[in-house]
Amino acid sequence: MKPQKAVVQETRRIAIGTAVLCAAMLVVFLLLGKMTWQVALGALIGYAVAVGNFFAMAMDVQRVTENFDPNDEADLKRAKAKMRMSYNRRMLVMVLALGASIWFLKVNWIAVMLPQLFPRFVIQAWQLIQNRKAKGSES
Repeated sequence: MKPQKAVVQETRRIAIGTAVLCAAMLVVFLLLGKMTWQVALGALIGYAVAVGNFFAMAMDVQRVTENFDPNDEADLKRAKAKMRMSYNRRMLVMVLALGASIWFLKVNWIAVMLPQLFPRFVIQAWQLIQNRKAKGSES
């Protein structure tokens, strides 16, 4: 299935915002004198998992809503069940990928885990910007 334009656009926004926040995180590690290859690799893995998780979620939403009828109760139940399974599958993959990188590659656990929060920050920041723009255009 080919990603819709909105999926690509939102994933790009998340990727750029998460990259900026990862760079800021690395600067903090550097300023604290804690910068190592384990931190850099952890940040890279954390970034890839965070952006990959967002893209997988967006594609799952696209797949579930492709032939979705919101007025059909059975369709609604199927969609909810599919999204619940998607969430569980993505969380399992994230736990395995992050756990394996910490356990086997010995990456810094903070550097690999913190980027998992960055997409949420990017989404909230984008919503704030959009709300301010909307309020500014009303005046």
